[in-house]
Amino acid sequence: MTELAIAPGVAAEEVDLRCPEHAPCSPGRLLARLRLAGGSPTFVQPDNLIELSCPWCKTARRRQGRPVQRVLHRYDLIGTLIETLVVE
Repeated sequence: MTELAIAPGVAAEEVDLRCPEHAPCSPGRLLARLRLAGGSPTFVQPDNLIELSCPWCKTARRRQGRPVQRVLHRYDLIGTLIETLVVE
């Protein structure tokens, strides 16, 4: 797990970034935890994304016979999943 601190040493709100594909009924595997100082951002630029490689999704696709190099989940700075990119 990777921890990203936006403002170290300040009281922070935590946002978990979890794999969206392995959790139909429960939270997915934890990829990273964001620590946001103060309140949530009111506007996030479209290009300001956090891109995380997911080893569990890569393994699942390889077991299906797909030639996958990486699976990347992209989140905005408030922890919303934007898209999943599969690199073959």
